[in-house]
Amino acid sequence: MKEDPMKNRELKPGYNLQVASSNQYVIDFDIFPNPTDTRTLIPFLDSIQTLDMFQYIVADAGYGSEENYMAITDDFEKVPLIPYGMYHKEQSKKHKNNPKHRQNWSYNEVEDSYTDLDGVHFNFSHYSTRNDKNGFQRQFKIYKADSEQMDDRLNKLAKTPKGRQRQTAVNNNWEYFKHKAKENLESTPGKEIYAQRKIDIETVFGRMKGVFGMRRAHVRGKQEVH
Repeated sequence: MKEDPMKNRELKPGYNLQVASSNQYVIDFDIFPNPTDTRTLIPFLDSIQTLDMFQYIVADAGYGSEENYMAITDDFEKVPLIPYGMYHKEQSKKHKNNPKHRQNWSYNEVEDSYTDLDGVHFNFSHYSTRNDKNGFQRQFKIYKADSEQMDDRLNKLAKTPKGRQRQTAVNNNWEYFKHKAKENLESTPGKEIYAQRKIDIETVFGRMKGVFGMRRAHVRGKQEVH
């Protein structure tokens, strides 16, 4: 653990240990000051000297981000078997029937427009670029509800509670990588390999705690390569 600058045990951050395993053997590890697993994946993969021996990068949803999918696919030229945060919820009937989720809306490719489950029509409005606090850049297409809908009911539904026209932001790059993530995870080899994730990596951490007495360690990162 890091030193507690306030000396009151309330602000005592821990280092983030990342471990990569294959068939329950540790092939590499590293320690990071980053509090989230998402930001450790790329630098950790960069440090693994045997990465060329493996085709798949397997990890839990804590590592599923647009930036990580891009790096694994384009830079490391590997196949990510990593679910994103909403992956499991999106499979539920409740989610698929929720009119608020854009994934359930109709898309008109010719018009480049969306229609939600209530019938509110959204046209493309403008592009938007957003940078996260780590400098990663995301590109969005902004769609705005038409000011004139088919009837008064839809005109009301097209507005926010504050009276503004509703908008929805679409990150097509993120949508593409989410689609590829689902495709990889639901493929026959993807299902078989991902099913072994808990058996592989949790066994490693179990031995660390049970055999080596590291029960008080707050170990967070868990990744596999195949």
